[in-house]
Amino acid sequence: MNELRTWILGRLDRGETVVLAAVTHTSGSTARGTDALLAMDSKGAMAGTVGGGFSEGQTIDAARQFFVPEGASSHTGQIARDLEFDLTPETNNTQMICGGRLSVHLEKIEPRGSAAQALRACFDHVENGAPCAFATMGTSRGRHYLTVGDEKRILFPQTPAQGEKKVLDALLATLEVARPGFGGAADFALEAGNDPELKAVRVFWLGMAPDPVVYIFGAGHVGVATCDVANLAGFKVVVTDDRPELLTGERFPRASLLRAIESFERPLTPYGKTPAIDIGPQDCALILTRQPDIDKEMLAQLLRTDAGYIGLIGSKTKRAGIYAALRNEGFTDADLSRVHSPIGLAIGARTPEEIAVSIVAEIIAVRAGVLPNSVIPDAETVPKKAAR
Repeated sequence: MNELRTWILGRLDRGETVVLAAVTHTSGSTARGTDALLAMDSKGAMAGTVGGGFSEGQTIDAARQFFVPEGASSHTGQIARDLEFDLTPETNNTQMICGGRLSVHLEKIEPRGSAAQALRACFDHVENGAPCAFATMGTSRGRHYLTVGDEKRILFPQTPAQGEKKVLDALLATLEVARPGFGGAADFALEAGNDPELKAVRVFWLGMAPDPVVYIFGAGHVGVATCDVANLAGFKVVVTDDRPELLTGERFPRASLLRAIESFERPLTPYGKTPAIDIGPQDCALILTRQPDIDKEMLAQLLRTDAGYIGLIGSKTKRAGIYAALRNEGFTDADLSRVHSPIGLAIGARTPEEIAVSIVAEIIAVRAGVLPNSVIPDAETVPKKAAR
């Protein structure tokens, strides 16, 4: 999502109009869910996807109509549009056999309008580490653009225009009922009571959450490849090492942050201009360092965090030695069950690039619930914090 945000902001900064297309509802089998988002500029350049195939082709055609010169199309001047797709083979000639249904909402964002201001406010909030949503509503008074924070509070507009407070109050009341999340898009009716102006109003909700972070400890060849693959898969990447000569933008062009530390004795704390890091349940920590004693110390410190995924590179023999040492320090099998080692899926990877693919594939599988986040048989419940 970070690269898509950058793409959209780049166009808006240049004064270009952008059309967003988001999947708002799905049922049955579809290529993507409500986390899918596509953006198009006036030249037809695109970023993102709503899933490919027939529905994406039709969505792209619909997005182009927003830029057709005046008088050339019945859609000229449109600000928003909704598309419905039935992908069952019995009901259309799309040659699609997946059998699902989906809805797509398209929204035009003018670079100097309130839509762009609300979207920018949402992007800023997410960049600062908090979930947020960009929301739109059309009433008889015009189209309203809002930024909604993670505590269901209105961040934009900070000072409602005359006649807008009623709309915002209705939205806040609706959110208590609809409870849309920040993991994707949605479309729902506004709870308007008996107010005729608001009764038929629908809300487009584009929820956004900060990108999950992959923390790589070790700036060697596997770290370089894993940084690239993780970034392509949508993760923000932070690389830490005690060898500043390896932590360069040339080696890690896709890293969000390079952390040069004094040693791996205290890898999470600040050092000089290097900030501290706080690894949470949505984050992944990868131990790709260069020697077993560093690996053992790193693993002990990571087990004291809430990291959602912890991976340790190396052989089963190396793992056994490190685990034995940690057990002697008071760590339990339940603690060690949080660790994936040898790291990555067993796909026969040999090169740094192949190993990187196996690591990121395992992370995706664990986060999706396809693989359990436990690798020691008969381990009992994993405590939130390991022994200190």
